[in-house]
Amino acid sequence: MRIAYVLLVACNLVACSKNDAGSPTTGEQGAKTAAPRTQSPAVKLVVSCSSEKKDWIAESAQAFVKTAPRTPSGRAITIDLRVAGSGEAAADILAGTLKAHVYTPASTAYLALLNQSWLGQMHAKPLAPSGEALVLSPIVIAMWKPMAEALGWPGKELGWRDILKISKNPKGWAAYKHDEWGAFKLGHTHPEYSNSGLLAVLAEAYAATQKRRGLDKKDLAAPKTKKMMAGIEESIVHYGKSTGLFAEKMLERGPAYMSAAVLYENLVIDSYAKQSTMPLVAIYPVEGTFWSDHPYAVLDADWVGAEERAAAAVFLTFLKAKPQQMRALALGFRPGDASIPVATPVDAAHGVDPKQPQTLLDVPDGDTLSALLALWREQKKTAEVVIIFDRSGSMGGRPLKEAKAGATAFLDGLGDRDAASVLFFNGFVGEIEEPSPLRTSRAALKEAIGGIFAEGGTALYDAIAKAHEVMLQRAQKQPHRIHALVVMTDGKDEGSRLLLEQLRQQFNPEQAPVKIFTIAYGDRADSSVLDTIASAAQGTSVKGTSETIVQVYRDLSAFF
Repeated sequence: MRIAYVLLVACNLVACSKNDAGSPTTGEQGAKTAAPRTQSPAVKLVVSCSSEKKDWIAESAQAFVKTAPRTPSGRAITIDLRVAGSGEAAADILAGTLKAHVYTPASTAYLALLNQSWLGQMHAKPLAPSGEALVLSPIVIAMWKPMAEALGWPGKELGWRDILKISKNPKGWAAYKHDEWGAFKLGHTHPEYSNSGLLAVLAEAYAATQKRRGLDKKDLAAPKTKKMMAGIEESIVHYGKSTGLFAEKMLERGPAYMSAAVLYENLVIDSYAKQSTMPLVAIYPVEGTFWSDHPYAVLDADWVGAEERAAAAVFLTFLKAKPQQMRALALGFRPGDASIPVATPVDAAHGVDPKQPQTLLDVPDGDTLSALLALWREQKKTAEVVIIFDRSGSMGGRPLKEAKAGATAFLDGLGDRDAASVLFFNGFVGEIEEPSPLRTSRAALKEAIGGIFAEGGTALYDAIAKAHEVMLQRAQKQPHRIHALVVMTDGKDEGSRLLLEQLRQQFNPEQAPVKIFTIAYGDRADSSVLDTIASAAQGTSVKGTSETIVQVYRDLSAFF
């Protein structure tokens, strides 16, 4: 399982059996051809697609299958579509759990990282060729229009140095005569999982060096690069696995939740079709940005045979044809086909500038990108997290075993500089220890999780309240860290002194210095209550089962 916004899905799009039997089929241009009679099985093309273009790819795949497509040898083609973040999919391919024939991440940057890791596994040749761009969308800093105007937009060209300036200013928006907006809050995805996060930190490094190409390890090691990256990352609200998360949550929660987020241009355009407290606009950093070019790479792997390559070529031709490219444009992407002019909705009425970007940055090789990720891990905003773990009697057996494995995987997903502790509860709420750096406490926390057993009731509200009080005090003393609770329960509250409404009153919906992320574990968990708690504390609520809880916990670690 994946968190809802990056859910791994399989769309088995199968041509109808009548056409497989050899009756006439209609191609993309409407010409009828006689399909050869064959008993050969269909070629199932596994396509790994980045999440931000899933709607376009899924819609196109459905239209493709309706044409009853075939390979040159006459075999029918079906599409098995897998949707996940660019980095997440690359990790699954490298682990051997995703045998994709086509990998289409958001950017060629992930092809470079995939190839470097593949060669590092002692393979003789790269796994992913350069690929052909399907559609284009520049990386932008999406900001609420009044806030952008306060910084000088549109008359002033804004960039990462402006973000650094307001991020480091202790007065926040008050320095721009808007004390009612509070501190500046930025969001971008986790660069090890998501393309927009990777390109965001790459752009930060380029801005520090004032280069446009040729970034190398020496540049990354420079004190000015570290200083700028650390300064910008201080304003992060939290990280995440999906670029769409920040667009969705910005629109849902408004400027009190997030001042700006690193998004794709198409997501700014898409925001105008949704209700919002104020419009978003796209800032194209003056220091330069990147095209998210969505390459279509047919993998050079032993599980990709001649028929899969042929099917991939047929599908690519369909995606690059004018009807599909025009549909991509309607969804806010710029066509990958340069002969198709950029038009509405890529316009000022939708918060974007079709004449931008004016300055493009070069994506370095995989070795430099790996060094960039190492630098980010050193400079990122650190987190303090309390894992609130339900050990009530209903957790006995496999549910408890898998939940322990999930919590352990969560700890493994955090960095050594992050801090954590675990609060166990049933009908009684245990003692809470202050989070300690995982560099020294990880093994002890894992041992504590491994040693618990299930018994008793479920004092959920009292457990959350106890942990929240401790973390709120820490957040007030250390505002430059991410403070959060990760709550897992398989049932409803039983026996807490607090009522739900009393618990909610402890949260400040405008500031929420302590974010709460909840996991509804199994069918007995009260999802509506957990949704309410997570929403009130500006976190996220997800669901898990014994089969998926380990992956759910791993996904949540990407928020930090």
